[in-house]
Amino acid sequence: MRSYWKIGLVVAMLITLVLVAISKETPPPFVEMEVKGVRLDATGQNPVVVLADREGNKALPIWIGIPEATAIERELKNIAPVRPMTHDLLYSILAQAQINVKEVRIVDLKDRTYYAKLFLTLNKKLVEVDARPSDAIVIALKSKAPIFVSAAILDEQGIALAKKSMAERYGIRVQELTSSLSSHFGFEGEKGVLVSEVLPGSASEASGIKAGDIITRVNAKEVSNVQEFEEALDAIKVGRPVRVTFFRDDKLQEVTFVVAP
Repeated sequence: MRSYWKIGLVVAMLITLVLVAISKETPPPFVEMEVKGVRLDATGQNPVVVLADREGNKALPIWIGIPEATAIERELKNIAPVRPMTHDLLYSILAQAQINVKEVRIVDLKDRTYYAKLFLTLNKKLVEVDARPSDAIVIALKSKAPIFVSAAILDEQGIALAKKSMAERYGIRVQELTSSLSSHFGFEGEKGVLVSEVLPGSASEASGIKAGDIITRVNAKEVSNVQEFEEALDAIKVGRPVRVTFFRDDKLQEVTFVVAP
């Protein structure tokens, strides 16, 4: 009896380990996306709706028709038509019938054509409706419903997005502070980075930071070189205040600014 008990325990442990391994290796079947806008492709000047994952790692371009592109643009810019258009009418019918849009999924790609599904809730029942991605995206925007894309499609068709450089995010470029530069600017400290450029229209420019400033701290954390400066900025979440201490005109000064999403 004891041997059977041991065998059963070993089998249970092996099954558990296999399930844990599978759960770690298997990617989520769908990835939530955001609508980043509508563009025209460079070749045929045809409209393309651009979706991107919430982490900003990959984008998925989907070619659509002009009426659907116009409808998506209106939703993104909160522009109401003078009279209801087709998507407005459909959304009104759903609302009047008390049918809620739960989510939209882009589920398949066949012969260069994407397929989507609208997931609706009616009398506490979930209903799937076949749809074109363009129409489904408009309804999702109007309903404030999430949009998901098959992880397999995103892996195969998605375009890797380059992460924004520090200059693009904060509008500032810095360089290592050498002893000769410290002497030139009259800085007697040992730690800091030199601001080499501030981009016009950036949050850094609006805060008053200028080329020639020597940044010594970011949110009270000392920075000794460019790498530490970039790491300090990377640790700050978008929308949170950035407090920068810098040396200018023989004294330390401080400014605070917020980087918009």
